Amino acid sequence: MQNLRDKLLKAGLVTEKQAQEAARDQRQGSAKKHREREKALSEEERQRQEAFAAREAELAEERRKEAAKQAEARMQSERARRLRQLVETHRLREAGEIAFHYVRRNGKVGRLGVSEVTQKMLEQGAAAVVDDPGSPDCAVVPADAAKRIYEVDPQAIRFWYGPEKPIGFSDAGE
Repeated sequence: MQNLRDKLLKAGLVTEKQAQEAARDQRQGSAKKHREREKALSEEERQRQEAFAAREAELAEERRKEAAKQAEARMQSERARRLRQLVETHRLREAGEIAFHYVRRNGKVGRLGVSEVTQKMLEQGAAAVVDDPGSPDCAVVPADAAKRIYEVDPQAIRFWYGPEKPIGFSDAGE
C-alpha cells in the first residue's frame, strides 16, 4: 500500500521538491508545537508558583496578625492581673451611709456608700475611685495606689481629683 505522498507524486500533482518541503514543514511544525506545548506547561507552572507564593504570603500575614492578637491578649491579661492585685491590696474597705457618685465606663452614674472620712479623702484627692476587676462595682483606693493604677491602666480610674489630674469632673468623658 502506498502512502499519500507517493500517490501525489505518481499522479503528478506535486513535485519531489514540494514533497520534501512539505515533509520538512511538517517536522518543523511538530517541533514548534512541542515548543509551544512546553511553553504552555511552563506558563502554567509559573502561574501555579505565583499562586502558591501569594497564598504563602497570605498565610504569613494571617499568622502575624494572630500572633499580634495573642500578644495583645496576654498584655491585657497581665494588665488586668496587676490591676486586680493593686486594687485588692490597697482597697479602703470602710463603708458608710454617704452616697458618693462617679461616672462608670459605660457613661452611667455609679454610687458608692462611703464614710465621711473617705468622702473628704476623695474630695481632696487623697483617694480615688477605680474599676474593680473582681466585681461589677468600683473600689476606693489611696492616691499612691491610684498613681500606680493610672500607670497600669489610665482608663481604670473613674474618679480622682488632684492638681495635675482632675479625673471625674470633665465633660469630655476622660
